[in-house]
Amino acid sequence: MPTPNVIKLNRKRLQGKDIWPYLFLVPFFVIYLAFNFYPLIYSFIISLNKWDGFTKPAFIGFKNYVDIFTRDPYFLKSIKNTLIFMAFDIPLCVGGGIVMAAILNSKYLKAPDVFRWTTFLPYVTIPVAIGILFLLIFDWNMGLLNRILLSIGIIREGINFLGVPALARGVTISMIFWKYLGYHMIFFNAGILSISHELYEAADVDGASGFTKFFKITVPMLKPILEFLLVMNIIWGFQLFDEPKAMFSSWTSSGGSVASAGGPQRSILTAIWNLYDTSFGTQMQYGKGAAIAYGLFLFILVSSLIVQVIIRRGKSKDEGGFF
Repeated sequence: MPTPNVIKLNRKRLQGKDIWPYLFLVPFFVIYLAFNFYPLIYSFIISLNKWDGFTKPAFIGFKNYVDIFTRDPYFLKSIKNTLIFMAFDIPLCVGGGIVMAAILNSKYLKAPDVFRWTTFLPYVTIPVAIGILFLLIFDWNMGLLNRILLSIGIIREGINFLGVPALARGVTISMIFWKYLGYHMIFFNAGILSISHELYEAADVDGASGFTKFFKITVPMLKPILEFLLVMNIIWGFQLFDEPKAMFSSWTSSGGSVASAGGPQRSILTAIWNLYDTSFGTQMQYGKGAAIAYGLFLFILVSSLIVQVIIRRGKSKDEGGFF
């Protein structure tokens, strides 16, 4: 039987060992508090002040929040523009990704590796390079598309793709679709490869066509991946910034260079671009910019809750139906 001294010694050793896991966690908490938690709290404090980054901050309470929802003409417009891009690109990317994944797994495709990499390459391309690339294609004067249309006689003068709000939005939507199509294809391809071949064999025995197998087996089995990509598309949508800024910051029209952020009539002004322009661009209003960041957080929160409700309702239905 151990003596009291031995028991005390073992307790001290155990207590000393128990401290080490917490010591290893200390660097993480220090970094998190310094670079995540503190900026989060400090940005909220800034949002309660009127401050340009140089003069002394003036406390104004929640006036910045009231202004962005009532007086600021660009905050709600930037949210609207972002939602428009998402409304077009989410169905296009999801539908296109499923179709491209089906083509990738088709026995008629001769070079699947080339097809896979050429489709996925835009996703890993630098966003600024994508913006400049589309600028070189759709520029009203020197753009590649206008040159081709002029050379074959379809048009007599260059089309100002980046100067008309509707056309500029169309170019931006096509740019987002081109970039993220390959990403969706890769995920849907992984999902298709995980589907049991026995399901397709049973469908062949029943005489099901390829169209029926695609919509009755492939698409429903990809529902978990679809839910994941839906959430990712919402995140990407509210983060859209680099590509349109690179394209429209360098764009020039017959009337000269762009004078304001967001393209023609600010039709391309995204939520993050508006945040950047307010805080660090033409306005230099740090307090208002911080308020925009928290206002944007509210929209992301509401969007996430709506998606969660839709997903839960879908899961509560019969597994045999896709919708």
